[in-house]
Amino acid sequence: MGKLTKQQIIILSITVIVALYGIYDFFIAPHAKSVSLNMKNESTQLEAFLTDITAKITKGPITAADNYTISRAEAEWKQDPFYNKKSLLDWIKFNKHEAKSDLKSEPIFNYSGYIGMGNKKMAIINGIEYESGDNLETEGYVVEKIYPDKAIIINKKSMSRFEVSLQD
Repeated sequence: MGKLTKQQIIILSITVIVALYGIYDFFIAPHAKSVSLNMKNESTQLEAFLTDITAKITKGPITAADNYTISRAEAEWKQDPFYNKKSLLDWIKFNKHEAKSDLKSEPIFNYSGYIGMGNKKMAIINGIEYESGDNLETEGYVVEKIYPDKAIIINKKSMSRFEVSLQD
């Protein structure tokens, strides 16, 4: 074997250190068995603490306020304090309105590119190239006009027009 380079010496020394740590961890370091013995001791201490607290609490006289609080806590509710019928009806009405508005909303168009060569203008909408007057892939929509910063789309059914801005 020839002379070792500085890089080889560093790699070998790190390997030796890792091997020594592995031997220490596997053979010498204490294992988890000692922890389980401590848990038994701590659990007995906890039980002693709880019995001591329980004894101290029950020693004192129970006041009328304590009796009332305990009886109210154990009794069944006649009416849920968190239930508000008006709020529930408002929430249901709001969700129905949202569902209806989702049905009537226009589809989302992504105008992502503009190509202009002389008189020919093309718009890239939802990843597809269109010229003015072309039907969109989404049924019932037509590209009316194309500008470098926006495209005007018509809904043939409702005859509504809307602008779609060029996305960055």
